Amino acid sequence: MKKLLMLPILLGCALALAAPDSCDPEIHNYSGWMERHNSKLKFIQQYSSEIQIAFFGDSITHFFEDTGKSVWNQYFNGTPYRALNCGYGGDLTQHVLWRMLNGELDGYKAKALVLMIGTNNAGANTVYREPQGDTVLGIKKCVELMQEKQPDAVVILCSISPRGTDKNDGYRKRNDVVNKEIEKFCDGKKVIWCDWGPQMLEPDETLPVEMCSTDYLHPTVKGYKIWVKNLLPLFASIIDPKDPSSCLVPSIRTEREWWDAIAAARGEVSDKNVAFLGDSFLEGFYSVAPDARKDLLGEKSEINLTYQGDLLQNVLWRAKMGELNGFAADELILCAGSANTNRTPVEVAAGITTLVEAAKDKQKKAKILLTPILPMGREKDSALRKWAEETNELLRGIEKDGVKIVDPASVLLDEAGNLPEKYSADGVNLTKEGYEAWGALLKSNL
Repeated sequence: MKKLLMLPILLGCALALAAPDSCDPEIHNYSGWMERHNSKLKFIQQYSSEIQIAFFGDSITHFFEDTGKSVWNQYFNGTPYRALNCGYGGDLTQHVLWRMLNGELDGYKAKALVLMIGTNNAGANTVYREPQGDTVLGIKKCVELMQEKQPDAVVILCSISPRGTDKNDGYRKRNDVVNKEIEKFCDGKKVIWCDWGPQMLEPDETLPVEMCSTDYLHPTVKGYKIWVKNLLPLFASIIDPKDPSSCLVPSIRTEREWWDAIAAARGEVSDKNVAFLGDSFLEGFYSVAPDARKDLLGEKSEINLTYQGDLLQNVLWRAKMGELNGFAADELILCAGSANTNRTPVEVAAGITTLVEAAKDKQKKAKILLTPILPMGREKDSALRKWAEETNELLRGIEKDGVKIVDPASVLLDEAGNLPEKYSADGVNLTKEGYEAWGALLKSNL
């Protein structure tokens, strides 16, 4: 093994006489390791023209094919994406490097490469198997090799997921240090940071067993869903074409009335308690059920930034181009995307996530109440309902940093999961009674 002259700083190994072991490609002696490697090379041969995404990592990535199999099959088994899983149980950075150098980055052209590695470099029997700086350099070497072998791909560098029961766990502390350093490798363009792990934690930073198995290391299905929810918007922006109809691209409407309404809204620059930002569904609080809106607001003042017929990309354009300027709201009620039924749940969820980030940037002090896609479709098994529910499931990880999801499904659906006629006459648009139920729910969260 190579000896390393360490300096008393995190990345002192950069000045060492030799590269640390974490940077030295190495075959793993685990049983079945080489067989798995050979099977991945065969997968590459079989799907060389289809592979859009390749995941690299250790057992946490590997177990996408075990614990997280249902999640993997839903998103990465050819629809909407064909992905290659190069996660191997027990791997350290040096094992990933060997695999990358020996065929796992060859023979295909990925659009995105996902890397999450480093927790095994901390060791299984001791908290400090190797210095944190060595692990950081090993991960850096992996990123560089990905860029060298697949120059057209975007690297998504994921934070090492939380381990240990709480924030005082030695492994957790060590990996937190590594995460802070490797984030610096990301430029937001060719190397993108995906910090998904903190969303698995409780507010007191404990790691609940429903997110992670009893070893406090490997995610449960719920944990894998959180990881994927953070990745999907990135994949949508990297892989899916950004044409003018894309939910992620801010887009204008050409009707004169639309521009007149925007001009009128921008004239209201005094501070308001509440801002309504959204599409036809939210606009119904003005046209269909104004009394429900008044009951919701009480004595609070509001500004109306809702427009009939707006698609998600139209709302996004307005949010970014001035409608959220000139005033400071206490609460921002946001609802958009329900009209984008011609787009996939992945695309719509990515667009809503982008809209929320734009709103947070413009209204920094406001609490955001996000109503996801309303429960469209009369029956629970309808195609519209499934589309809405899949989109909403992808949004669960957004509820943080002043953003709260307020889902009216909890008050609009009956015990069988159906949408009663009293709440929606056509199974899509809400009646006055539907707005009253939604308004009461929003009021309880203001």
